[in-house]
Amino acid sequence: MDFKLLGATFLEGLLSFFSPCVLPLIPLYISYLAGDNKTADEEGNITYKTGKVFITTLFFVLGICLTFAILAFSLSYISLFLETYREVIYIVGGTLLVVFGLHEIGVIHIDLLSKEFKPKLKIDLSKMNFFKAFLLGFVFSLGWSPCIGPMLANAMLLAASSQNGYLYIISYGLGLVIPFLLTGLFTNTVLNFISKRKKFMKYVTMISGIVLLSFGVYMIYDAARSIDTLKKLDAPSSEKEDIAARLLSQEFKDTDGNTWKLEDLKGEYIFLNFSATWCVYCDMELPDLQEFAGQGDAKCFIVMSPLNENGGKEDIMKFVQERDLSVPLLIDEEGVLFYYLGVSSYPTTYVIDPDSNFLCYANGAMSLDGFNGLLDYAKGLYEAE
Repeated sequence: MDFKLLGATFLEGLLSFFSPCVLPLIPLYISYLAGDNKTADEEGNITYKTGKVFITTLFFVLGICLTFAILAFSLSYISLFLETYREVIYIVGGTLLVVFGLHEIGVIHIDLLSKEFKPKLKIDLSKMNFFKAFLLGFVFSLGWSPCIGPMLANAMLLAASSQNGYLYIISYGLGLVIPFLLTGLFTNTVLNFISKRKKFMKYVTMISGIVLLSFGVYMIYDAARSIDTLKKLDAPSSEKEDIAARLLSQEFKDTDGNTWKLEDLKGEYIFLNFSATWCVYCDMELPDLQEFAGQGDAKCFIVMSPLNENGGKEDIMKFVQERDLSVPLLIDEEGVLFYYLGVSSYPTTYVIDPDSNFLCYANGAMSLDGFNGLLDYAKGLYEAE
């Protein structure tokens, strides 16, 4: 799970709230949610009863959350398809995001993305209650789809191509609903702010466009890199052997300054546990990995690259200092292992057999039984050759 991408999807959700099909209608939504819980003075200024408006806004937000819950649930049915055609979908999706970004910035114009779908729903809004607020949240969130669709679609693509990807949907959803909750809690203040800063909208739109452009370029780059890796893995045997030979002969230093070559460990099963300092699931499996390494049935290494860290090598050294590691941590300075083995999610564990062949791998955090099971599976493959 990439926390940088989680933060980016949260930002997309936040920007969706400020999109042209949501922010200008906030006063209307609040008017609906307030029902008769508001008063007007002689000059026509409206004051809302904050407590009651917040409660109905909370149920409105729960209705929005239902939409995202349905999306997250559907991922389990479409993730296999999306993963199978991941590179194609990333190139097509990335290209669309670039187009959408150019639309948001104003370089091009697409009529469909400037419209809002308004489902016809006959509900008496003069008397607001919790159920009506919940239903409104669900229906209105569907109505925003054409406008916030590009950013929501990006969150779904990320979610569908990642383990525990529903967290991307949750992150996007939180970015969208938190401003709604703040609006319900500080209704009068927020509405006054919106009314006085309408020009602020064009800047938000520009930022949205830049975010979409950035994601689009990232997706195209990621797909191109993945295709290049797959080509190398599908290369003729001689080329594959050259790649494997390079990886096995490459020198890596651990955090104690010791130099390692994987080819020097020929005759042993080697477990390469690809990780990152910010990976929560990597941290969770660490005790089991160390216990498995202590059994002595395989030589285990944790592998990290400064290229995956905000603070580079310093983050890795800090990670080691804060933990009592019994497993050597190799620093892949150039990210060659990550690149040539196509590691894109963490943790991922590769197994090298006693003849120095990259034999098999497993994605996701594992327990002690999981590591032992992977070793048994690797032994079965090796002995069958």
